[in-house]
Amino acid sequence: MTGPDRAGHKDARITIDRWSELKRGRSQHEQDWNDIARLIRPQRGGFTMDNPQSRDHRKPLSSEPILAASSFAAGIYSGLTNPANRWFGLETPDEDFNAWRPMAEWNDIATARVLASFRPALSSFYSSTFQCYSDIAAFGNAAAYDELHQRERKFMDISISLAELVFDIDAWGRVWEVVRRFRLTPAAAIDMFSADDLPPKLLELAQKGDRTQVTFYHRVAANAVANPSGLGRNSMPWASTYACDMECWLVQEGGYHEMPYYAPRWDVDSGHIYGTGPGFIALASTRAVHQMDAATLRAAQYASDPTMLAPDRQDWPLNGHVRPGVVVYGGVNMQGQQMLRPLQTGGGIGLTREEKAAKLEEVKNAFHYALMTVQGRTGMTAEETLIMEEARMRNWAPHSDRIMEEYAAKKVERRFRMLWRAGQIPPPPKEAQGLPMQVRYQSAASMAMRAREGMAIKQFIADLGPLAQTDSRYIERLDPDAVIEALHEAAPSLPARLLRSREDADQIAQARAEQQQMAQGLQAAQMGAGALKDAAAAAGAMGGMPGM
Repeated sequence: MTGPDRAGHKDARITIDRWSELKRGRSQHEQDWNDIARLIRPQRGGFTMDNPQSRDHRKPLSSEPILAASSFAAGIYSGLTNPANRWFGLETPDEDFNAWRPMAEWNDIATARVLASFRPALSSFYSSTFQCYSDIAAFGNAAAYDELHQRERKFMDISISLAELVFDIDAWGRVWEVVRRFRLTPAAAIDMFSADDLPPKLLELAQKGDRTQVTFYHRVAANAVANPSGLGRNSMPWASTYACDMECWLVQEGGYHEMPYYAPRWDVDSGHIYGTGPGFIALASTRAVHQMDAATLRAAQYASDPTMLAPDRQDWPLNGHVRPGVVVYGGVNMQGQQMLRPLQTGGGIGLTREEKAAKLEEVKNAFHYALMTVQGRTGMTAEETLIMEEARMRNWAPHSDRIMEEYAAKKVERRFRMLWRAGQIPPPPKEAQGLPMQVRYQSAASMAMRAREGMAIKQFIADLGPLAQTDSRYIERLDPDAVIEALHEAAPSLPARLLRSREDADQIAQARAEQQQMAQGLQAAQMGAGALKDAAAAAGAMGGMPGM
């Protein structure tokens, strides 16, 4: 496509227009988001501005809501996608086939390869994921993007401010269209795209060393004319368009095998595009805390530096300032009457520590602060820790599943497919060809619940011990294979290949029994031969005695 054909291109105009259309559709959320950003997450903001980077960075007066939100985000991070845990696994929908040893070994290998691709040396997934969870905690929405950078041979995982991204959903509530607006300097644009794809005016700015920020748009949407057997853009399920605001220029057109943008949400009502989160619940109390702190500070300022009343400007020789240790001339008249006095504001403001503490407690409750922190708790037992994990899971259950569905599971699936296309994952057993793969979610909370089930099984077996001494029926009722499999399932972080199948165990047990039988037969034969030898020796000895 030549340069003149790119200027004012139809697809570029559609991309730019879709940003404006989708942006208007969320205007009812943006004012609350700005308040949440100002009071709870100061790093974000500028949702109603053309350039979010030029927003007014007004500072909150209390750090407690910020700390509560940060603690909540850290709790989600450690509970859902903790790098110290095997927080996901790959498997087929057939549980019996997954237990088959060759398939179990392949599942472990594929899981390990995908998990390794999230390491800091290959990806910025974990740091960007914490930023996403921080946005979810505050706004109830987050945005992320990933792609394989061929030049650096790394996976680029980034979190994106909601001020840069808008999206739309399909009839089933799934994100099917995303438009991102971002800014680059001319030099950065040339580094990201090729010079042949950019407007001539932008190239001129780059040659001059101009640092002007140029606006770009990236739209990814479901490809309505996708043809898997075709070539180029129309062969991809997701169509991609890059456009530049300068001259409405079409920069690039392409496609993706999977949607590269992620828009996880915390709580979404039916028919709504954007969700709400703990930050929205805490916003009312956070505003009250901010106003209380502002009133307290103003009262303290009035008390420490009160407004002075003077009869005349001539009686105020220090230009309106009273300083400790100085003489104020004109402060009294010749009769000794006070000419200057502070403005009486009515004393205290009526706010108590208890009222402020109550509002702060409301903020902390909105962020499940009591469950997210173990501050001040020492000597916690394993049982107490499991109870806290269970409480977290109960509170997160309807929300963590959504985050997994809209973010973590989609990212794992896309990463697996990217590695598969790159030849980094070996083929599965031929018996598995044609079977679909799925992501098995293994959050810290669910693992804690399963660990509790494992402890219950062990306690149940321990309780049977004393009873088995009175009647062997108690032990006979136990199925060893079922016990082993239940304990293995209670520890999902263990590799699947660790456990043999029942059939393999039966074969090993049968071979062992045959070996034992052969050993017993050999031992009996040796004992028989020894007995005959001893008898013969005894008979010989008796035959040689006198009188025989």
